[in-house]
Amino acid sequence: MFERRLKIFLGILIGVTAMLLLRAAHLQLANGAYWRKQAAETLQRRTLVEPVRGGIVDFKNNVLAEDVACIDAAVDYRAIDLDPKWLKEQALSRLVARMGLNYRRAEKSAREKLVADETRRVQADIANMWKTLAKAAGKNVEDIEEVKNAIRRRIEMRQRSLCFRKYELAIKKEDARGSLPWYKDWRLGGNSNPDLDNFNIGVSEQAEAHVIVPNISTEVHNQLKKRLEQFPGLVLRPSKHRFYPYGEVACHVIGHLAPVELNDLHNDPNDGNELLEYYPNDKIGRSGAESLCELTLRGQRGRIQRLLGHDEIHSHLEARQGKTVRLTIDINLQMQIENAFKQVVWRDEQGVIVEDHEMHGGAVVIDIPTGEVRALVSYPTYDLNTIDDNYASLATDYVNRPLVNRATQSQLEPGSTVKPIVGIGAVSQGVTTLVDTVECEGYLVIDGRRQLHGRCWTASNFAKSKPLLVAHHQIPSYDPHPTGHLNLVDAIQRSCNVYFENMGNRLGIEGLSYWYSQFGLGSPTGIGLPEAKGKLPRSFKGSALAGRQISWYAGIGQGQIWATPIQMANVAATIGRNGTWVRPRLVTELSDIARPTTQPSTQPATPDRVALPVSMEAITAVQEGMYRVVNTPAGSATILARKDIVICGKTGTAQAQPLRIPMQDASGKIMTDEKGNDMRYTAQMSTRAQPNEKMPWYRGDGENSNPHHAWFIGYAPRENPTVAFAIMLEYGGTGGHDAASISKAVLDACIKHGYLR
Repeated sequence: MFERRLKIFLGILIGVTAMLLLRAAHLQLANGAYWRKQAAETLQRRTLVEPVRGGIVDFKNNVLAEDVACIDAAVDYRAIDLDPKWLKEQALSRLVARMGLNYRRAEKSAREKLVADETRRVQADIANMWKTLAKAAGKNVEDIEEVKNAIRRRIEMRQRSLCFRKYELAIKKEDARGSLPWYKDWRLGGNSNPDLDNFNIGVSEQAEAHVIVPNISTEVHNQLKKRLEQFPGLVLRPSKHRFYPYGEVACHVIGHLAPVELNDLHNDPNDGNELLEYYPNDKIGRSGAESLCELTLRGQRGRIQRLLGHDEIHSHLEARQGKTVRLTIDINLQMQIENAFKQVVWRDEQGVIVEDHEMHGGAVVIDIPTGEVRALVSYPTYDLNTIDDNYASLATDYVNRPLVNRATQSQLEPGSTVKPIVGIGAVSQGVTTLVDTVECEGYLVIDGRRQLHGRCWTASNFAKSKPLLVAHHQIPSYDPHPTGHLNLVDAIQRSCNVYFENMGNRLGIEGLSYWYSQFGLGSPTGIGLPEAKGKLPRSFKGSALAGRQISWYAGIGQGQIWATPIQMANVAATIGRNGTWVRPRLVTELSDIARPTTQPSTQPATPDRVALPVSMEAITAVQEGMYRVVNTPAGSATILARKDIVICGKTGTAQAQPLRIPMQDASGKIMTDEKGNDMRYTAQMSTRAQPNEKMPWYRGDGENSNPHHAWFIGYAPRENPTVAFAIMLEYGGTGGHDAASISKAVLDACIKHGYLR
């Protein structure tokens, strides 16, 4: 009986063994290559290599942004995560180095106590290291902790990415192919679906050093180098950082880098591609050309694969450097115009300098044939090389608002600079002709009745001092109009409010909105930088008279019409091109350029070049009027007249609301009232009699110190124009005197740098 059972057992054992041998043979012979590949992939560790970011150059190939060599203070991830095994290894290494054979000869219990005590000292040194690095970076320990948390999130995201790839391979056997909508949220830190711990995924970054303080100074480098043995896991390694050779010049155009945020990760167009996707602690273009051209500048990561326990490289994919982006701006032209805002000279009626100080505002220079932007100035500025350190103070400076790009984001009433558009629209639409005239007696007359509103600027400025000289055609007294009846050319030349209020009345709100929109107002230009769209007049549901009044004011650039300097510069360029609108360009090559994310629009895309439906006779008349603005005694910008180049332009003096500034508490936070509204105070205007030393740019104008924004737009030369420009002085006074004076500096810069000859 026993022998029989033994035979059965041996038979079963032999059968099982034979099956195992057959299975092993099948795996090694039939599927050997497949399983060797799977084993090799399991034993591989991938290391990603960050690429060099592409440079940014200007129109003449001057370097505006580049990656340059530096030293980073990095820390081993095991020190960041306080890996117990690694801490013990560090403690043992220290003990052996300090005690030598004495440690090895000690009793086991004594060695364990020594290791435990030394491990605590290692942890204390790591804690001290974080304080030292925070001091070196000019930050607090909480900021360093946030950097560490970003690194942890980066590691977890890498683990989840690899985990998903293995999970995806597994479910393919179940024919569960296709998209997995839960994946993106889970990879970025969500808790749904697969448990990461069940996959036991390790990534090479868990045994590598990660940057804690980038681009440390030579002094900090020398200090930390002396303490490398004291600080476990600290590595001082060569790296690269973004450098902006011109500092604050064109800062709003060039832009800067910043750490990626959760929103960037969720909207990553390269999701799932480990060579291109973003991870926490990566840098991304946050503003300016750095953001606009992110896809071109960023490049592509490289990848190194090694087998576990081996130093040799199993496979290597080179990182691909980002491409160089060439902007259309001329950095030296830009610099000269920016400097003009730093010291604006103010003269009295006799031409004597009475004061000089900085002014806030924007200026744009456009190459008329191509639409390329040669200068895009916003003042005040900030230094791109120190924005990370100073961002908090810059963002809470509600007085100067240095982070605002005034050239594209300041939407203000443009004043009389829109009168050329109104004149062209009125003639093109047939509500007037080139020979029709309007008599200006200083007051608006509609349907034969003098209106309480709508006085011409002549009446406002001269009614008290010269009560008998209030008719516009009589101003200036040394060049009066011969008849007092102004046509379109005369009205542009003398900037007659009454004429254009009449045209606004005839066109109506809808007509004004149509023609303003034809010239690009009310919509972003599409240059690629963050823009304000401005504002167009809209229909009014109140009384008929109130609706008509809106059209009067909008006809002279007041009330329901707002524009930005880039829009108004493009208006001047469009007139200089005889009515062809061209989208302004900031980058010479637009391929591979990532335009910034904007609000979704249901409107069709606007072409880059559009011939407007305008009367050529109207364009010619407006061009003649803009010529007379600068080059005849009755013009409002004779300060710009010169013998070498003929300038055509239009001034604008736009009434503005008093400046009200948010109130801040001691921490810089905006204060609110009991209803939750921001609390503000009205700033004191700076006048010659009572200067405001903290805000000299907030200038009062006129006897009652009424605030005005000063504008000037124009193009040059008169025949075959090459450049168009717009200048806006925020609370800068009058267009004819103040904005036109800084326009002279713009024109001088264009001549110096070869754009006007």
